[in-house]
Amino acid sequence: MTDPHLYEQINQDLKNYYDNEKNNKRNLWRNNFHIEMPFGLINDPNGLCYYNNKFYIFYQWNPFSCEHKFKHWGLVTTTDFVNFTRPEIVLRPEEWFDKDGCYSGGAHVKDDTLHLFYTGNVKGESGQRESYQCMVEYKNDGTFDKKGVIIDKQPESYTAHFRDPMVFEGNGIYYMVLGAQTEDLKGRALIYKSEDSYKWSFSGELKINMNDFGYMWECPNLFKISGNQFAFLFSPQGLKEEEFKYQNKFQSGYVIGELDLNDVSLEHHTEFKEIDKGFDFYAPQVFRYEEKHIMLGWIGMPDNEGEYVSSQDGWIFGLTMPRVLKYIDGIIYQEPLDFLENLRESQIVDLENEIADNYKITLETRTIECYLDLDMKDYNDQELKLKFKKESISIFYNKEEETCILDRNSMELGGKGVRKFKLKADKSLKLHMFIDNSTIEIYYQDGLETTTFAYFPICDDFEIEIKNKAKINKLQIWNLKKINYV
Repeated sequence: MTDPHLYEQINQDLKNYYDNEKNNKRNLWRNNFHIEMPFGLINDPNGLCYYNNKFYIFYQWNPFSCEHKFKHWGLVTTTDFVNFTRPEIVLRPEEWFDKDGCYSGGAHVKDDTLHLFYTGNVKGESGQRESYQCMVEYKNDGTFDKKGVIIDKQPESYTAHFRDPMVFEGNGIYYMVLGAQTEDLKGRALIYKSEDSYKWSFSGELKINMNDFGYMWECPNLFKISGNQFAFLFSPQGLKEEEFKYQNKFQSGYVIGELDLNDVSLEHHTEFKEIDKGFDFYAPQVFRYEEKHIMLGWIGMPDNEGEYVSSQDGWIFGLTMPRVLKYIDGIIYQEPLDFLENLRESQIVDLENEIADNYKITLETRTIECYLDLDMKDYNDQELKLKFKKESISIFYNKEEETCILDRNSMELGGKGVRKFKLKADKSLKLHMFIDNSTIEIYYQDGLETTTFAYFPICDDFEIEIKNKAKINKLQIWNLKKINYV
């Protein structure tokens, strides 16, 4: 992928797309306020940070096809999550140490320079894999310098599934956490340390009470949330499905415990909790901004590419909206970043304390924010339907069983199935929904749970229906703007 003409064409295609966006043939599933690429495949968010008075959002991008090949790092920046720079390619797979892909990683700001860490993927003629941890210096004028390999091989007794470096500081020392796999095919996290962020030494495997928890741990994040409490957020692969959890092919979630970097251990940690219970959420990354922990994830699922029918139009997948993580009573709650209120264009519904029986509202757009609070004191069951003529997505809640069921089996195209999860809503059921043209993100009970999923309706018609008799404590709906790429 070193042919400069290929990248000249990509840059021209990007220019043509955005210069003529209003004249482009409208795609029924093109999202308005989720980051996606004009063409190709986007997946893991990478290198998230606030730098040079802007939010930097790097991500995995194959600009050549909708396949998991030729992974580059793309970049958009923003100051407000409404106006973004146009996508650009920052890292290309063109060196001996990353020739088969610039894989995921993180960022760290040091001395006014943004240091990017990523995994260089190399495959031999017979398919054997080599993984190199690499670093790039990215200057505030947009220039960058690949510094090359900083860790050239995984430690003994681990396979070459050794990737996704994230760097953080503690007591004047730099630490790196990496996802790994043992030779007996168990997922693990490894810790390295450095005094200058250039030369790294292996500290050890993170000691954690999860010795048999999937065959690979991807996209690890370690961040302080309170006192000596740290969250370890990662994406394990190979968990066995249960009735109320682990229902996707792969999961993303966290444990919280006391981090001891001298002993390389996470002690007294909680049980693993999935960070999102929807169909299409993976590989989240967390960064710090103004004392907030902000998370973005990939709207997609590895090995399920056939479910995402936008690929027939030459593009696939997207990134979630930014979420703020809040630590409350041993659990991480999520809420939309306050910048997202800038997307509100006009309020079209504002109801309070209304008794409704089979309430329906027809909307002229599928790009809305909706806050719904349903009284549950005198009700046991509630069902909300998002309807697209004959197609629909159902959200059903049973108070007695404390069970929520998300069902998209009535959709004609794309992924189907049911997701069930436990949820307590004694007094009221609260849903905060961001509905885009092919992506839905829902926060339940003030962010105690979330579901993210893709959907591909065959028409633009859109109706929200509350199936049963209900008392609507509050219903607010806003039209949302389309984000700008300038």
